Amino acid sequence: MTKTPFSINRRQALSGLAAGAAATAAPGFMTRALATPKTIKIGLVQPSTGPLAFFTEHIPFVLDQVQKTLGGSIDVNGTKHPYEIIIKDSQSNPNRAAEVTQELILQDEVDLVATFATPETVNPVSDQCEINGVPCVSNDAPLEPYFFGRNGDPAVGWDWTYHFFFSGGGLSRALVPYWKRLETNKVIGGLWPNDGDGIAQSDKAHGFPPYFESEGFSVIDPGRFDMPASNYNAQIAAFKAANVEIIQGVLPPPEFTTFWNGAAQQGFQPKIVYVGKACEFPQAMEPLGDRALGLSTEVWWSKYHPYSSGLTGQSSLELADAYEAASGRQWSLPLGFRHALFEVIFDTLKRTENLDDKGSIRDALKTTNYKSIVGALDFTKGPFPNTAETPLVIGQWVKGEKFPLDMVIVDNTTTPEVPVNAEPMLIKYS
Repeated sequence: MTKTPFSINRRQALSGLAAGAAATAAPGFMTRALATPKTIKIGLVQPSTGPLAFFTEHIPFVLDQVQKTLGGSIDVNGTKHPYEIIIKDSQSNPNRAAEVTQELILQDEVDLVATFATPETVNPVSDQCEINGVPCVSNDAPLEPYFFGRNGDPAVGWDWTYHFFFSGGGLSRALVPYWKRLETNKVIGGLWPNDGDGIAQSDKAHGFPPYFESEGFSVIDPGRFDMPASNYNAQIAAFKAANVEIIQGVLPPPEFTTFWNGAAQQGFQPKIVYVGKACEFPQAMEPLGDRALGLSTEVWWSKYHPYSSGLTGQSSLELADAYEAASGRQWSLPLGFRHALFEVIFDTLKRTENLDDKGSIRDALKTTNYKSIVGALDFTKGPFPNTAETPLVIGQWVKGEKFPLDMVIVDNTTTPEVPVNAEPMLIKYS
């Protein structure tokens, strides 16, 4: 078991409560033994190591902010309860994610589980919570791979597991207006691996191809592939043969680097490249140098978003600035969602009627209707049961001032309240 350095120390928390009880006893009266308030145990499953580790960099900062804001305890029904956050590493492996979730539930006896970082983490964690009757809240996996990747039934949903993020439908609706503003032959190459995201996006009935084709685009799909891949020669050859000018895919950062290096070596020069997971992180883009300029990404959250935290009161810009000041690193999209995850956790706990009853925690979670730093979250609205959809805009990478690269917002068709601060551009090759 790994605990974050910002976890609440159980012994310190209980000692502080005992001291407080003694200090408030009336002089001359013998104090009675008081029941110790329940310590709330929160399990957090994350990919601390492996190819998805990029997704976890903000956690220490966010937990430090939580600690400073709450002071180590939360008020539930007039009683202050200390909390403990127990972190487990999924190692970027779905099987390991399931194993450590079982440890949290059966050994650590957590009251609630939280998780994030792609369906490969979120789905197995959520499934274990559903099986064992433990409330779970998650984000950072598109809604369709989360819901249908777990064989969800839209007529039924689940009892214990809740999730908020953007949807694949929302992503396709955000990408198409951006693509149409640029001059291309409208031929898309699908870079879709054999994983939860790739299978959902490539689905010929409910995925991206039918929607893109209905909007006047052609789709070239070389088929699913396993990762890690030693090279992407087959995909690049297929894209070149079909004169693909738009890449739409979803790969972890190391895999995208392999693909993009191969494209350069083979003289493949698409005009637009959007690859989810990889192109969201400045740390993954910086090693590419000028070859990162013009790469595009869906933007789930940014310092430009007009939303504020219900936990700390910070605006999106204030949160991004605080992260950069504390870490020396550049803000990136997951920061807002890491923060929002704990907004929802503590909002849920504060509204729980009986902390000793996991069903009561679940009932508070499922009625969440909350204004967070990533936007309004309402699990009753869907589009699927147990989910809340968050907004999207489109960004591209440009040369930076404070850091080597900056992400700018270039299209806000589907979320006009997020301001645009640059014009969309085709990738330029020297």
